[in-house]
Amino acid sequence: MRSKGGFILHLLVLAVLCHSGHSLTCYNCAASVACNKTTVCSLNLDACLLVKAEPNLFYHYCWKFDDCNYNFISKTLGLRKLKYGCCQWDLCNRNAAARGTSSTALLLIPLLAAAWTLCL
Repeated sequence: MRSKGGFILHLLVLAVLCHSGHSLTCYNCAASVACNKTTVCSLNLDACLLVKAEPNLFYHYCWKFDDCNYNFISKTLGLRKLKYGCCQWDLCNRNAAARGTSSTALLLIPLLAAAWTLCL
């Protein structure tokens, strides 16, 4: 009986350690050049957003992952023609132009974020 209780205690300790309570840090600015300003997101904002809009403008924000869709982003930011990506690790919304990343990579960000979420 004692070993069963010890096992449960170990699982509880692991669960506490795995959930760090760490808030997400994202780049936070709207600019046509590389963004260097960062912010710690509030707990309800669980993703970093990167939007590329015409003409060559980039928006970086903390965002709610459930609201990471074209219609919501377009309406909220008042933009019609845009490409976007949401991700869920620190500083993952770095300016794609600064890294030379293609627009295809922006489309892969939600897939990578989903895979990351499934692994947690």
